[in-house]
Amino acid sequence: MIEVKKLKSDIENKIINSEKVVILPHNNADFDAIGSAMGISLVSKKLKKDSYILVNDPLYKLDPGVRIIVDENKREYNIINSDKYNGMVHPNDLFVLTDVNKKYLISIPELIKSKDNTIIIDHHDSDENTIEAASKYIDTSYSSASEIIVSLLSACKIKIPACVANYLYAGIYLDTAKLTKNCTADTMKAVSKLFEYGANTNKVNDLFKEDFISDRKVQNLINNVQMTNLMIAIILADEDEEYSREEIAKAADYVLKYGADAAFAVGKIEDNMISISGRSTEKINIGSIMGALGGGGNPYSGATKIENSTIEEVGKQLKKALKPSYYIDNNK
Repeated sequence: MIEVKKLKSDIENKIINSEKVVILPHNNADFDAIGSAMGISLVSKKLKKDSYILVNDPLYKLDPGVRIIVDENKREYNIINSDKYNGMVHPNDLFVLTDVNKKYLISIPELIKSKDNTIIIDHHDSDENTIEAASKYIDTSYSSASEIIVSLLSACKIKIPACVANYLYAGIYLDTAKLTKNCTADTMKAVSKLFEYGANTNKVNDLFKEDFISDRKVQNLINNVQMTNLMIAIILADEDEEYSREEIAKAADYVLKYGADAAFAVGKIEDNMISISGRSTEKINIGSIMGALGGGGNPYSGATKIENSTIEEVGKQLKKALKPSYYIDNNK
C-alpha cells in the first residue's frame, strides 16, 4: 500500500516550491480521473497555490456525467485545455498525474521536462511507457485513484466539499462496478468518509444516467459477443461502426454478467484507431494482457489502442495474447 504520510509530505513540499500546479488526468477523462484531479486541486487550494486541471477533449466527446462535472466546475477548479496552458508555461510548474502514468495517455507529455517536478498517483500498472517521475505513488491494490486521494485529503485534514465528495465517490463507484468488485475494507472506509462529507448516492446515480442513443449502441455491440474455451468473452464490433472508449468499456463490463472470467470489447474509436477494453473478475490479470498489446491497466481493468489495423486483425492479436498464465493464483 502507498505510504500516505510520505505522499502527503512529498506533494505538499513540491506544491509549496512550485510556480503553479498542473493536474493531468488521462485523456478522455472518466469519473475517477476528474474526481481525483479535483481532489488534488483541493490540496493546492489549501496551500494557496494556483492549480489547473487539463482536459483536452471536446466536451461532446466526454461521458455525459463527466461533461456535467467539467461544465459546472471549470471556473472554480480552473479546468482548461492545453492551448490555454501553453500561454502560461513556467519551468517551475509541478505536474501531477492522476489515474494515469503512461505518456501516450496524457495531452502534453512533451512539456514535462523534469522528473523532479512530476508526481504520479495511480492504480494502474507501470511499464516502459510510464512517465519519468521522481515521485511515483502507483499501487494496483487500490480500487481507484479516487480512493488514494480520499486518504490523502484525510491526511491533509482537508474538508471535502459535498460536490467533490460526490465526484470522488463516482470515481470509486465506476472502478468497482458499483462496489461489486475490487473492494477492500479500505475502499469502504473511503466511501464512508465521503458520506461523512455529504456524498449522496442519488446524486451520484444521476451522473451515471445513460444517454439513450449511446446505450442502444452498447446493447447492439453486446450482440456480437463470443466465448473462448478459457471462459473469456470477446466482443468484436462491426468494422464500419464508430464508438467512444466509454461505450466499448461499458460493453466489456456488461458481459461479465454472463459468467465469464474476463471480457474484452474491440471497436473503432476514430479513423485508423481501434480500442480494446478489458474487464475481469478476480481470476484474470487484465493489465498483463493489455500490456502485451502495448496498453496497460490493473488486474481488473485495462485498455489499449492499435493504429492502422482492422477489428478482425486486432481480434486475432487479442486471442493470441490470451494465455492461461494470466489467470491469477489467489492462493498465493
